[in-house]
Amino acid sequence: MEEVTKEQVLFRRSMRLVLILSAIYAAVSNVFLYTAYYYSGIVEQSYIICMIMIIAFALPIVKFFRNQHWYFPIFIFLFWIPFSVLLAFILSQVLPLSDNTVDFGLLLVYCLILNVIVTLLGITLGMIFNGGSTLWKKYSQASKQ
Repeated sequence: MEEVTKEQVLFRRSMRLVLILSAIYAAVSNVFLYTAYYYSGIVEQSYIICMIMIIAFALPIVKFFRNQHWYFPIFIFLFWIPFSVLLAFILSQVLPLSDNTVDFGLLLVYCLILNVIVTLLGITLGMIFNGGSTLWKKYSQASKQ
């Protein structure tokens, strides 16, 4: 049996985290959509909710992707799309909608735009924070020498 190197273990861990975070982000996005459908107050407070979601999406990236696989969060968005579509289909079968599909269609477009922006900004913010902290550490070490 082959020896598993540290690099392979880190790669698998990073890829597993990408898939898990993609599924979690898709679930949160769909919960946002369906709560906005059943409670209109969510739409009125959507920008505040989106700011909270951006910070919440950035925190796991800051925590888990400080290793040599710092670029892996880019793939979260790629996997978020099919997870989100699949979960939306499942939720549409479980939670029936009213007969007024035009309202849901407009809400879907609005929430989809917000969710794409939130996901991309959360990922970008986390990666920028990681990059900045890495540069800060290197600069601090270089100035001490």
